[in-house]
Amino acid sequence: MFKVNIKLPETQQTTRQKLARIDYAGSFTLVVSVGSLLLGLSLKTGEDFEWSDPVVIGLLCLSGAFAVAFVSVEAKWASEPVMPLRLLTRRTPLFVALSNFCVSGNAFAMLYNVPLYFSAVRMNSASEAGKYLWIYNHKSHANGQTTSKVFIYYPTRMMRKTGKLYWLTLCSATGVFVSAFLISSWNESTHKWHLWLDIIFGGFGMSSLITSTLIALIASVDKKDYAVATGISYLFRTTGQVLGVSLSGALIQAVLVSSLRKGIQGPDAERIIQSIRHSTAIIPTLDPSLREIAIQSYQRALTTVFTCQVVLAILLVLCCTPIEENPLPGSHEEQEQQERLRRERSERGTA
Repeated sequence: MFKVNIKLPETQQTTRQKLARIDYAGSFTLVVSVGSLLLGLSLKTGEDFEWSDPVVIGLLCLSGAFAVAFVSVEAKWASEPVMPLRLLTRRTPLFVALSNFCVSGNAFAMLYNVPLYFSAVRMNSASEAGKYLWIYNHKSHANGQTTSKVFIYYPTRMMRKTGKLYWLTLCSATGVFVSAFLISSWNESTHKWHLWLDIIFGGFGMSSLITSTLIALIASVDKKDYAVATGISYLFRTTGQVLGVSLSGALIQAVLVSSLRKGIQGPDAERIIQSIRHSTAIIPTLDPSLREIAIQSYQRALTTVFTCQVVLAILLVLCCTPIEENPLPGSHEEQEQQERLRRERSERGTA
């Protein structure tokens, strides 16, 4: 940890004036929109509600309505919006935001579903699954001194030394795609070294991509917009995390239930299906024929989700392609000069 003393300019604003700057309406509409979507998906996947149930339909419609309200508030009424659309109409901020959404959705869907693969398809214990996820978790979130140095420090140093970030960003996105593509081929007999290596690509890709896109975003906006631009990055990143987990979980349950109902018949079938859905621990205790059906059903459901992650990774690569490579200042003087040039170009554009 480091302590940095930064002397900020004094402000004459009162506490009431500062509180008045908060985008209450935007925050509220965003929370209700995402919360309603999550609740609707949760009722469908966890509480056995049907898609046609009025409660589920109502929550999904409410989510859509508040999403429209959120965009309207940010565009027309918020004086200091949490998602300023004036930045999202620009090329680099827009595609950085979309790439952050895609990579976070992909990463958290993987963190949620890969353990399910080990427990339901390969019949591994939680500790065994954790051995494989440990390296991904450390790489993607830069926990630990060594991992942080390799996967955060070196890419940052490379960008600082060369002043270039485009190819690093594109290679990082490609790493996420390669990882997703390889994971989509997993089955119950995949070799353990295959499992280790496939996960590593995704961890490296996410950690360096988050760093390079944030720097690309900051380099593309004026100094006064640094904080707001960083907020946009985190907004899309956290939204991607939440939706990655919830949507992948809903898809798994939909495919799993459909597959189990095709394979398990009889008077006690529904009870067995519900038991398999809610706990993978029951699978080893089933009769061999039922156990095989359960494993194959989970395999089919997970392959479907992993294939969707491949599609999301392709979108990630496409979103990273248009990101511009602006000059990266190496000193305060260079930064001020770059700001002047940007203002001059902006003034000439409006003249």
